[in-house]
Amino acid sequence: MKFRTFLFVFLGFALFLGFSSCEGDEGPVGPAGPTGETGEQGLPGEQGWGTQDCAKCHSNSQLITAKVFQWEHSGHATGGHYDRNTTSCAVCHTSQGFLERIATGGQTTAEDIKDPLPQNCYTCHKIHQTYTEADWASTVTEPVTLWLTGDIIDVGKGNLCVSCHQARIPSPALPDPATGGTVTITNSRYGPHHGAQGMMFNGKGGYEVGTGYSNSAHTQFVENACVTCHMATAKAAVAGGHTFNVSTGEEFADINTAACVACHTNLGELETTVDDVRADIDNLVVELETKLVDRGLLNPTTKLAIPNQDFEGHEAGALWNYQYVLEDKSRGIHNYKYAKKLLENSIAALQ
Repeated sequence: MKFRTFLFVFLGFALFLGFSSCEGDEGPVGPAGPTGETGEQGLPGEQGWGTQDCAKCHSNSQLITAKVFQWEHSGHATGGHYDRNTTSCAVCHTSQGFLERIATGGQTTAEDIKDPLPQNCYTCHKIHQTYTEADWASTVTEPVTLWLTGDIIDVGKGNLCVSCHQARIPSPALPDPATGGTVTITNSRYGPHHGAQGMMFNGKGGYEVGTGYSNSAHTQFVENACVTCHMATAKAAVAGGHTFNVSTGEEFADINTAACVACHTNLGELETTVDDVRADIDNLVVELETKLVDRGLLNPTTKLAIPNQDFEGHEAGALWNYQYVLEDKSRGIHNYKYAKKLLENSIAALQ
């Protein structure tokens, strides 16, 4: 009896499993159910940039176009030797190297710069960081410590310029003018390099043999230094603005006086002063050059040092001052008193 009951239960369970595991074809989809209740509102997303931010700079104004046009005719765009992309050169000759140096505080880049660029909008301005007008801010605003002397220079907006326009550190180092000494110069390019205008403007970095050194009024009274004069109201793509030119034409005789007239109100007197200053400095440069050539220290053709020989302290200093004033390229305009005294005292030291 128990076995029969068990058998019926087992067969019934097996039959149930058999029927439940067999399905027919799937029928049509039933009608959609009613819409559910609206859920709670989610948290707001992050604010997007939106075209209203772009339009703060990229409007229908031709402002940026004008600045780019000026820059395209500047030495920064065409004559900055941005192919000098090695670790020691790239810090000033390339945009990427300059920004790396500003970020790290070093005097070299970690590696050679790939795809080097000349100085451009991104070099000097914080482009596309906030997508607001704050992106016009300069990449350098703090005072600058000169590599050569350790002097701290603060010339406002000009701090950006001085960051590069200063002397490199020579090897061997210049002797102390007070004690003298002998140095062996092995590189024909011994000198402060080509762009030490910011240092000259501030009256720093010369070989100061003798006495009587002082600065011109420009050093004290020209607010923002380089920017005030070199970025004055532009004359198309010739001078001023983002051309960074003050003078143009043959021997740079044509001067953009847009900034000068704030102090030099008489243009006739200004032109006379400029001519006199340039002539005085030019004559002193030639006089010092002659002495260096006569001593066999300077190549008269290349205007570079004749290397692989010993220079007495005042000879090395005179060579430095010669290159310093020559490569400043303002012919005394940046800092007439300082440049003049460097040349005069160097000439006297070689008598």
